[in-house]
Amino acid sequence: MKDIYCYLLTAAYDGSDFSGWARQPNQFTVQGFIEEILSKIFQRKIHILATSRTDKGVHAREQGFTLRIPLNFSNKKILNLLKRVLGEYVLVKKVKKVNSNFHPIRDVKSKEYRYFINSGNHNIFQKKYFWEYNLPIETQKLNTILQVFQGKHNFFNFSYCRWKDREKANIEREITCLKAWKKGNKIVISITAKSFLRYQIRAIIGEAVNCYEGKQIIEDLKTKLTNSNNPSYKYKNIAPSSGLYLWKINYQ
Repeated sequence: MKDIYCYLLTAAYDGSDFSGWARQPNQFTVQGFIEEILSKIFQRKIHILATSRTDKGVHAREQGFTLRIPLNFSNKKILNLLKRVLGEYVLVKKVKKVNSNFHPIRDVKSKEYRYFINSGNHNIFQKKYFWEYNLPIETQKLNTILQVFQGKHNFFNFSYCRWKDREKANIEREITCLKAWKKGNKIVISITAKSFLRYQIRAIIGEAVNCYEGKQIIEDLKTKLTNSNNPSYKYKNIAPSSGLYLWKINYQ
């Protein structure tokens, strides 16, 4: 039996090209694209495992995934090969050979996502990469609202998690850093945690902006965080996927 070598790859991609990360029948996904190309290259069935399963329209500046093959290549050789064969849609930025017991999800220390909002004039050429909000946003006021979500909470009401799964799903998460700042007409929101629930970030931002607009108060957000047994408190506002980027991953 041949030895299997494990490589950790860091890649970037434009989420507007794909129907999300996870392989799906009859859909063009990041995982499906990479596995199909690499299966042809290595002439064997290739399965990769990613650190984050980004949704349709969500971009990645630094996505991590593992490749396991019976070939002891140098990091540089793998990097050059994958840059060439995947480069039309996926930019492989780094390759690192890791121990066979390395796991791209369990061995994560933290993930940072960033969300970008255009608070200036509408720009049709960036609608795939920003939330075209097109109204002024005061970051001090927005940060006061966002601080409600920092720390450890039950984020059931700010996630895709279904009512019938609430008891068996692990829906507690700890946000270690959450802040917004302004750069020209752009608002940047950085959010860091070890892991996130599906739609969690977009639900947090959608509900926070709704609160910023005066359509609910901060106490309403706190109530939603502490009442996971009431389905009426489930999020009703979600930020567009176009503004969300998987920004940085730190491993143990």
